[in-house]
Amino acid sequence: MFHHILIAFALFGACIAIPVDNGVEGEPEIECGPTSITVNFNTRNPFEGHVYVKGLFDQDGCRSDENGRQVAGIELPFDSCNVARTRSLNPRGVFVTTTVVISFHPQFVTKVDRAYRVQCFYMEADKTVSAQIEVSDLTTAFQTQVVPMPICRYEILEGGPSGQPIQFATIGQQVYHRWTCDSETVDTFCAVVHSCTVDDGNGDVVQILNEDGCALDRFLLNNLEYPTDLMAGQEAHVYKYADRAQLFYQCQISITIKEPNSECARPTCTEPAGFGAKKLGGATGGAAAAPAAGASPAPAQLRLLKRDAGFDNTLDVRAEISTLDISEEDNSLPEILRHRNSAASSDAYSSPIHRSRQAENGVCMSVFGFSTFLGMAGLLLASTVIAISYALRPQTKA
Repeated sequence: MFHHILIAFALFGACIAIPVDNGVEGEPEIECGPTSITVNFNTRNPFEGHVYVKGLFDQDGCRSDENGRQVAGIELPFDSCNVARTRSLNPRGVFVTTTVVISFHPQFVTKVDRAYRVQCFYMEADKTVSAQIEVSDLTTAFQTQVVPMPICRYEILEGGPSGQPIQFATIGQQVYHRWTCDSETVDTFCAVVHSCTVDDGNGDVVQILNEDGCALDRFLLNNLEYPTDLMAGQEAHVYKYADRAQLFYQCQISITIKEPNSECARPTCTEPAGFGAKKLGGATGGAAAAPAAGASPAPAQLRLLKRDAGFDNTLDVRAEISTLDISEEDNSLPEILRHRNSAASSDAYSSPIHRSRQAENGVCMSVFGFSTFLGMAGLLLASTVIAISYALRPQTKA
C-alpha cells in the first residue's frame, strides 16, 4: 500500500504540469488582399481553440472559432477590428498592420499559445506619362534635385529620451513619447507632430493633441518639445482606460521644406488645462484630420521635384503600450514582463514578426487540486506512522 501511495503521488505531480498537446506547425500563411488580410495556421493536431485580434476577443467579427480541423485562420477587413493603416512617403504606399493571437484552449490562454504581428505593404503605383515634342535649336536647361522624403516613427521609451522602447508598463510609470524622422539630407526638412489620439482598440477614441499640435490635457501629455528639426518629444506618466489594458496611439507628422537660413516653424500653444482631452467616440483618430496650418508647399528656389500640386506631405505614425495594475510600491516591471525592441524598433517594416513569452517555472493549482494534494499528503503521513509503529512493536514469542 505504501508503494501504491508513492506512485499515485508521483503521477499526480506530473499530470498538473502537462501543457495542451498542440501547436503551430511552421510559419503562418499571410494573404494580403485588396480589402482584407487573411492569416492561416497549420496545427500539429486538430484545433479546438480560437484565432482572434489581440484585445478584441469579445468583439463580433474579430474572432474565429475552429473545431476539429488542423487548419485555423481568420480574415480581417481593413475597416474593422482595429486594423491599422499607416501611410508612408518613402517608400510611397500604405502599411496595414494587426496582431493576431492563436489560442489552443477553448477557455484560457496557455503556454502553447502564440501572438503574431502581421504587416502588409501596398505600394503606390508610380506612372510616368511621356510625349514627343520638337523644339528649336536654342533650349533652356533646367536642373532639378530629387530629395527622398524622411521616414518617421513614433516610440514610447522607458524613463526619458535615452530610454529603451517598451511595450509593457505600470500605471504612473514615467515614459517618454518620442517622434523622430530620418532623412538622407541635412537641414532640409521640418517636422511638426499634430492630431494625436489614443484609443483602447474598441472604439473609445480620445484626442490628446489638436490639429495645430497643441496639447489638450496636461495630465495625459503636455505640449511637445522639439530638440531638433526632425524630432519631438515629451515626458508623461502611464495611464489606462478603466477596463482595458491596451493603449493605441496614433499621430500625424507634417513634413515641410525648411526655409534657407531660418528656423523651423513650431506650434504656438498655451499651457493646456486639466481634463481637456476630447472624446471622439468611434472616430478613426488623427488619420482623417487635415494637415496643420502652416504646412505650405516647398518654395520654388529649392528646386525640389514634386509629383503634382496635390502632394501629400503628412504621415501617420502609431505606437502601442500595455498597462498593468501593480501596487504603488512597485514602480518597475519584472524583467520577464519587459519587452525591449532595441534592434527591431529600427525596422518597422518587417513582416511577420513572431513574439511570445515563456511562462515562469512553477505549478498553478486549483482549490480542489490543493485540497487533494493535502489529503494525499496526510494519507501518506498516516501510512508512514502506522508502518513505523508496526515495525517497532515488540514481537511475541510463540
